[in-house]
Amino acid sequence: MTWRLPAHVTFTETDTGAVLLDNRRGRYWQTNDTAAIVLKCLMAEGGLESAVAVLRERYPDAADRAADDVQQMIEKLAAAKLVTR
Repeated sequence: MTWRLPAHVTFTETDTGAVLLDNRRGRYWQTNDTAAIVLKCLMAEGGLESAVAVLRERYPDAADRAADDVQQMIEKLAAAKLVTR
């Protein structure tokens, strides 16, 4: 399943992660580096599987949690209307 950022959401990478700006509501969210990786995978249309693979490679000690962590993050972003299918 493909997720993407809606046209009204702006993504800006920072030194410690990323910032998402919802231009419709004038609200922003700051993410950590891990969430920024997931969002970059989504924007590259790599999907959840790509994000999980990147996280497993980058954080091998937490590889068994990667899929659940990515799914939970996507659910939270979707609830905030920062990502859509």
